[in-house]
Formats: sequence, C-alpha cells, structure tokens
Amino acid sequence: MVISLISFTMLNFIIILGSLFYLLNIHPTFQRLLVCFLLNAFIAILAMECQDSLWLPMVLCILLSGGIFYIFSKKKNVFFHVVVINLIAILVEYLALIIVNKFKLPLLLHGLLILLTFAICLYFYKRFIHSYQNQLQLTNKLHLSLLLISIITFIVFYLNVFIPSNNGELTLSTMNFFILIVYFLIMFILSSLLLQTIRKENLVKHRETVQHYFNEYMQGLEEVNRKMYAFQHDYSNILLSMRGYIENEDIEGLRAYFHSTILKTEQQTMQKNEYFKELEKMKIVELKGLLCAKLLKAHALNISIQVEVPETIEDISVDLMDLTRILGIFLDNAIEASLLHTHPRINIAFIHTYIDDLIIVIKNKTNQQYPNIKQLFKENYSTKGDKRGYGLYNVKQLLSRYPTVSLNTYIENEWFIQEMVVKREAIR
Repeated sequence: MVISLISFTMLNFIIILGSLFYLLNIHPTFQRLLVCFLLNAFIAILAMECQDSLWLPMVLCILLSGGIFYIFSKKKNVFFHVVVINLIAILVEYLALIIVNKFKLPLLLHGLLILLTFAICLYFYKRFIHSYQNQLQLTNKLHLSLLLISIITFIVFYLNVFIPSNNGELTLSTMNFFILIVYFLIMFILSSLLLQTIRKENLVKHRETVQHYFNEYMQGLEEVNRKMYAFQHDYSNILLSMRGYIENEDIEGLRAYFHSTILKTEQQTMQKNEYFKELEKMKIVELKGLLCAKLLKAHALNISIQVEVPETIEDISVDLMDLTRILGIFLDNAIEASLLHTHPRINIAFIHTYIDDLIIVIKNKTNQQYPNIKQLFKENYSTKGDKRGYGLYNVKQLLSRYPTVSLNTYIENEWFIQEMVVKREAIR
C-alpha cells in the first residue's frame, strides 16, 4: 500500500513537472532534471506524512514548481499553467480511479490510463494556449484574472475530491466527476470568452494603428507632391528673383540665395521623395505605412536617414501585428537614441541573402555605452529612467513565438544595430 501510494504520488508530480517542460519549451538539462527530482521526492514524502491534509503538499507543489519554472523560463504565466495542470491531473486521476474501481483494473493499467489521458489533455491544452499566445499580449491584470479563476477552480476541486466522506474515505462517484467536469468547462468557457474579447480589442487597436500609419503615409505623399507642384509653379518667380542678383553681378548674394532657399527646398522635397520611392518595393501595406510614418517623424527631427529595399517584399510569414510592434519599437528606440548624438543618423535595410533569408537591419548612431546588451531585454530595465524598459522585453516575448526568426543586437563603431533574420522557411 505504501509503495503504491509513493509510486502514484511520484507519478503525479513527474507528470506535472514534465508537462511544464513541454508547455514552456524549456530544455531539460541535467541540473534542471535534478532539481525537479528532488522536488518530487520532497513532495512525495510530505504527501505520505500529511495524508489527512493533502492540501499542504499540493499547495507547496504549486508554489515550489511555479517558482522553479519561473526561474527556468522567466515567464509570468508559469503559475497559471501550474494550477491548470494540477486541475487537469485531478480530473484525470479522478476519472482513472472511477474506472479502476468499476472494472478492477491492475495497477499497471491504472498508471497507463492516467498517462494516456493526461497526455491527450495536455496536447490540446497547449494547442489552445498557443492559438491565443500568437494573437494577444497578456497584461499583468489579465494574468492575475486568469490565475484567480484557476485558483478558485482548484479550491472547488479540492473540496469536492479530497474532503473525505463520513466514513473517512474519498467519495468516488460518476455524478461528482460529472459536476467537476461541468464546472471546469464553465470556467474554461468564461476564460475563453475573456481571451476572445481581449483578442478582438487588440485586433481593433492594431487596425487603427495600421490605418493611422497609412494615413501618415498618404499625407506624406501629398506633402511631397504639393511641394513639388509649388516648386514648379514658382519656377518662373525663382528665375525672376535670381535675375536681380545676376544683373547686379552679386555672385555672393546669388550663391547665398541659391543654397538657403532653392537648394534647401529642393533637397528636402527630393529626400522625402526618395523615401517613398525606395518604399515602393515594400508591398506589405502595414509595414510601408509604419516605416513611412517613422521616417517622416525622424526627418522632422532633422535625423539623417537611409532606406534600402533592393528587392520586392510581398509577404513575411510573421504575424503582421507582431512584426509592426517589433519594428515600431526598434524605430522608436532608434529615433530617441539618435537625438542624443551630435550627428544623428538611422539606416534601415530589408535584404535577401543568397539563400533567400530576409535580413532586417535597423541601426542608429549612439553615444551611449552598454556593458551588457542582454540586460536591455529584461523587464523593467531601461537607460531612460523610471517606468520604462518594456519595449525590448516585449520584443523578446514576441520573438519567442517564432523559432525561425533570430535577433542579433550589438554595437559597432558608434552604431547600435538590431539585426533580425527571418529564415527562408518563414517567408512565403
């Protein structure tokens, strides 16, 4: 009896910890597996000693495993996953106990039934969270809301399953299991509705942002066309104004007038026109609008800009909401950093390699020193003061969804460089 209890207790927590490696995409190194093994042993011994108070080892399992895997992954949703996995484990084991008691199955089949049922549930759960993870960014408030829902559900499950009946034994009934399933489904549906609502709100906000960028793009085109038309319209007046300098043989005055008025106006107009001309090869409207809006903003701040899109880009197999957010963060950071440099400059390039990978490079001049560039991607870390430091952290979270996309951040000759490589298999 003691051996079977220990084996099932160990099996239970091995399933839970193993599923966390799977859900969070954590590489199971020897050190990590050793830590999990020690945790399993501690929880199993505690469960043996506290058979009348099973809530204690279960709560400690959630807290300790959640803390350990948060250290492994640095992901906020670890505790939510731990609670949900425990809920699934309770349902699976409850169902297995009912089947075993009814059909008098041996211990081996009992364990296999738990493993198989749990594996199926875990597979569909990962697919579910992956579908939402790629379409919305969970805020701290939403994390807390989902965690609260899962904790309340866990408490209800514990009260229904582990509180013994009058004779001191656990109550195993099909009706009780059915009630738990219905309650779990209700909580699951409520959580899904919450996530769908937030996803729709994010999509609306994204479309509004894209429309805003596109409007700025169109306004920029109209401004360039208007200035070109005005320049052509005033061409005769410009010639007449130059005539006075020529008749008076005022070459110095003519030179000053030419550089201060005519050449400056033409260069500004032609520079903007070059931006739009280079962006003609960018066929993704959302990215074109974003790039144009940021380029016009940088131009208004007197930041020198160079854009390079040598080949037509029609599609990238990265979610456009994620891609515009990532590039928007890079460009905003580049503009802010450039303003601190005596010769502000930003270079942007979208280049296909010979193996058809796409390299996106955004670099800016900087005077700042970064002893440890990896720190820039940590949450709440910023060189710009308080309440900052979420931009590059969000970039890291977004890119973690795309194994075919890599990011290389480095400094070279006063250039701060963000180099993102999208592998060929991720480009359609």
